[in-house]
Amino acid sequence: MLRKMLRAGMFAALGMVSVVLAYGAGYAADDKKDEKVPTISEIMIKGHKGTDAYIARIREAAKGEKWDDAKEYAKTLAVFGENLGKNKPPKGDAKSWENLTKKYAEATKAVLKATEDKDAKAVNKALGGIACGECHKAHK
Repeated sequence: MLRKMLRAGMFAALGMVSVVLAYGAGYAADDKKDEKVPTISEIMIKGHKGTDAYIARIREAAKGEKWDDAKEYAKTLAVFGENLGKNKPPKGDAKSWENLTKKYAEATKAVLKATEDKDAKAVNKALGGIACGECHKAHK
């Protein structure tokens, strides 16, 4: 009886491992193939809007010297920076969009570097380099 239970448990565990491995491999392949570009709205809401946004979280984590947290938030913000320009703006010309999104990407990279360097002053300076008004005036 005990042998049957152990064997059934082992088969169940192997089945679970197989499912997890198959799902993970499929997800990794899909991730490379169909990399989802976050929308402008997703970037603005998750990155900038409110006290739960990445910018606020980075600022707060840096202030409290919680550098691992600050760096994780900054990594996501940098991904947003890399992807914002892949979207089409609601209005405005393409050249302006290209220039402004390039500046945004550079600013988000500077935020990430500052968190990696554990430099709160540089974090605040880099966050200050994210100029929302100029982009919103031209493209929102």
